Amino acid sequence: MGAEHLRFAPEILRRLGEELVPHADLGILELVRNAYDADASFCVVSLDGVEETGGTVVIRDDGDGMSEADIKSGWLLLGKSAKVGERFTPGGRRKVGEKGLGRLAALRLGRHVTLTTRRELPPSAAASLADPVAQIKGSATVESKLSIDWDLFEDVESVDQVPLSIQTRSSNEPKGSEISISDLRKPLSKPDVRRLARSMVLLTGPFPAPNIFRARLDAPGFEEMERLVLDGYFEEHDYIIRAKVDSQGWATAILIDWNGQILGTASHDDLANNGSAYECPPADFELWVFTLSKASFDVRNSTQPVSAVQNWLREIGGVHLFQRGLRVHPYGDAGHDWLDMNLRRARSPEMRPSTNTSIGRIVVHDDGDQLTPKTDRTGFIENASFADLRQFGGDVLDWAAEVRLRLREAERLTDREKNQKALTRATTKVSKALKNVPEDVRPTVENAIVEYQAAFNRQLRSTEDDLLLYRTLGTVGTMTAVFAHETLRPVATIQQMASSIRVRIHRAVGTAEYDRTFAVPIDRIENSSLSLRTFAEWPLHLLSRSKRRRGVVDVARTARDVLNLFDPYLRDTGVSARVEDREGERALVAGTRASWEAVFANLLANSVYFLGQAPTLSNREVLVTIDTSEKNVIVTVSDSGLGLVDISPSDVWLPGRSTREDGTGLGLTIVRDAVRDMGGTISAVANCELGGAEFRLIMPKAEDDGALPGLEER
Repeated sequence: MGAEHLRFAPEILRRLGEELVPHADLGILELVRNAYDADASFCVVSLDGVEETGGTVVIRDDGDGMSEADIKSGWLLLGKSAKVGERFTPGGRRKVGEKGLGRLAALRLGRHVTLTTRRELPPSAAASLADPVAQIKGSATVESKLSIDWDLFEDVESVDQVPLSIQTRSSNEPKGSEISISDLRKPLSKPDVRRLARSMVLLTGPFPAPNIFRARLDAPGFEEMERLVLDGYFEEHDYIIRAKVDSQGWATAILIDWNGQILGTASHDDLANNGSAYECPPADFELWVFTLSKASFDVRNSTQPVSAVQNWLREIGGVHLFQRGLRVHPYGDAGHDWLDMNLRRARSPEMRPSTNTSIGRIVVHDDGDQLTPKTDRTGFIENASFADLRQFGGDVLDWAAEVRLRLREAERLTDREKNQKALTRATTKVSKALKNVPEDVRPTVENAIVEYQAAFNRQLRSTEDDLLLYRTLGTVGTMTAVFAHETLRPVATIQQMASSIRVRIHRAVGTAEYDRTFAVPIDRIENSSLSLRTFAEWPLHLLSRSKRRRGVVDVARTARDVLNLFDPYLRDTGVSARVEDREGERALVAGTRASWEAVFANLLANSVYFLGQAPTLSNREVLVTIDTSEKNVIVTVSDSGLGLVDISPSDVWLPGRSTREDGTGLGLTIVRDAVRDMGGTISAVANCELGGAEFRLIMPKAEDDGALPGLEER
């Protein structure tokens, strides 16, 4: 009986190639990383006709090139990890591409591939080599060439039935490699090319450091992208966080402001909650944080426009991860906030950076293979070492936020003491000045000062009451945001389990029995879970920083967005809600989108609650009407409930006054204050045409200046 060998059908090439690494830019980037492994100083990717099927991609570098033996034992051998002694290049670089599956994905982009590679051959070493071709005297390099026609693999039973031939000859061309991938199976879209351009620019940059390797894309838009990324604005930072974890797992950190002043330092015990060492490879963490306001830039006498820094951070903001000299995809990309910076900011907004206000990097040093790349080249397997690396980054962010909070509180207390002393000095000056007033008018002046002081004290007490109220609201809001985020996970579990139960019961008892006995309660569970999700997502939705920026807000659109968000809750409670924009023109007002969302959400929640207190109502309706006059926008929110009961329309705005059982009495206070802050007025009617309560807002109309932050920054 003859020996047999394990063979693979040609379909395995597709499984391990384009299906495993589905994005063309990731495969091409893997060939660029191969150039880095060849000790190249540069790599150029050229695109020709790629916007249509049949185009060509060429990758060229000035690396050491490969011999015929290298091609056979390395380039054509997929899935093999380098031996310990082969993990460093002759130039001392730690190799970044080992298994070759990303390379296969790139090579499969086209129907034909041609590899041309040249390796230097010193004349003194040529005579000692066994390869007769390598003994050619006087040649600068030895060139090896290999062509692959992927169509040939479609007609065979196993991949080993297609012979591949390597031609080797002497050459006077410089060392390096060129891979031509022609007759592309699919076109590369503009987003594909832009993603590739961004990935190549960020592969070694944009951080301040000498680059020993540069990747360049020869395609429209690359130079603009390169200029945007590399012409960095690091000097415009407000503060820098620098931290490191050593090979023993012990970490330190330092916080420095824009002027070079050290704001705080941290030992390992200050960073690690449990005090134990991080079980991750040694790494450095740097984060540049920006305050994107004109006032902040003016303090530093900056000549750069705030918008330029915003655009730069919008493109490359976030914390990027570097290993062995190159950036690791996708950490730091949009949607890959791997240190949960935005979540931390949502949970505790004070003094925390986001991916839109900062840029940073974690550079992993010799990791001893503690971090394992995923086969599809999308980051690392989330093992214990990676989890501790991420924990280290998160702990540093938490520590820096605490330091900045302590500094701000110290400044606030200092300012309070200074203000108190200034008030005392001013009072003393008034008393001295009063003595110089003629006696015949002194009583009149004294009475005026007493009246002024009394009015000032009343205003001060009112301000202190407001401060206490909004401290309470701030605490409620923060806790709500935390609970909302934690609630989303069990809600998702309820939804998944309800769906699973639906399928299993349906399968077990049949359609008729399911519809008769189980359909209604399971539908109720699913609808209720959707309502829970609405309440959980709403606080996080409202906390978006862009919604708190002042601008021009389209009131009708904001009202409709709020109704859409609350739709599962409204359907679950049997309430119909609609917006009537009677004038047909956009109702634009000055303010913030967050304020208007808070107004509509509170009024809507109020109406839905009281509609639920009247179970005999056949028509449960909430109507939002929006009218405009020459100078004003008039918004009316009314419902078909029982109206205001046991409370007068003038008292509904008072904090703490509520007719709801266990109600806080703060919702309508928030509405009143928000409307007043935006320059409007609000009134209540106990019973309207629909039967229930009505709230009428009159706001100054804003001009449409073409800039609508309330619409665009969502």
